[in-house]
Amino acid sequence: MAEPAAPMPRRRIELSLLEARNRFTQLVRLASLTGQVAVITDQGRPVAAIVPATAVPSDEPAAAPRVDTEHAAAGWMRRIEQVRDAVRRQHAARINELEQAVTDAWGVIDRVAPRGSDRAADELRVAQRDVLAKPPHAAGSPPRPS
Repeated sequence: MAEPAAPMPRRRIELSLLEARNRFTQLVRLASLTGQVAVITDQGRPVAAIVPATAVPSDEPAAAPRVDTEHAAAGWMRRIEQVRDAVRRQHAARINELEQAVTDAWGVIDRVAPRGSDRAADELRVAQRDVLAKPPHAAGSPPRPS
């Protein structure tokens, strides 16, 4: 099972009024999800901030916090595992392609320079004997352990 990700460090960013206007929705969502504070500047002077609602004092009694963070974290972990699986499949396919290319190349070398006929080819065979001893695995199966 994957280990939970470390919490994102809360950091303060400064944006110009124009940039904050263009990224307002993103800044609000970041504040609510990660607690990030965005300070808005006007000609270099801080004039306002977008902060999480929990950071603002209220005259109303505190409402129960939403428990969506666990659900969101579980969703992200599922998505990360899906991406990892997809990357593993892509790597396995690439390994298959490379192994087939190496096998084909050695087939050509064996035809052009049979064993014992070319010293350089024989030296390559010795250097690559561990690779040549392994038959390529079938497509779709996991790669051989190294």
